[in-house]
Amino acid sequence: MSAPKQLAKRRKLEKKRLRKRETRLKRQRKRQTGWYRPDGFGPVAMLDAPVGGVKMSEVLGDFVAPLADSFGDDRAAYERLLSLGQVAWNAALQPEYRREAMIDDMIEAGLPWESQWERQACRELVHRLVARKLESFAKYQRPIVAFQLDELEDGGYHLSVASAVVQ
Repeated sequence: MSAPKQLAKRRKLEKKRLRKRETRLKRQRKRQTGWYRPDGFGPVAMLDAPVGGVKMSEVLGDFVAPLADSFGDDRAAYERLLSLGQVAWNAALQPEYRREAMIDDMIEAGLPWESQWERQACRELVHRLVARKLESFAKYQRPIVAFQLDELEDGGYHLSVASAVVQ
């Protein structure tokens, strides 16, 4: 396929994605519902303009980026990494004396069928991520409530993050 045809095809695909996104947003506004968390606890209010001017989806993506390459293109593995990133992020926001208990509770609840060795490996990964959060992302204090990972037509992913507003 020639370069102009590829460019035209790419533009057409981008316009189609934009129309779909706009249609989905109009539908949500019409229903007056927010983005739904995967745990089924109901709607989460979404802000059009993020507080502080930074999108938490970009922050979470940057936060787990050093480990994302080792997971390859497997969507399920990337979602597990994002889940561990969410646990580590929220644990890092807790006082130190509550952090370890929170990590243990989340890993036991999320991985009850895994072996003790695999749970320990997850615990170590979460501790590495907590250290990364405290070193490199200390200025962001908004807890991550939920995230959603959508697969794009071009093979990439779109990450949406719901975070709480800290007063």
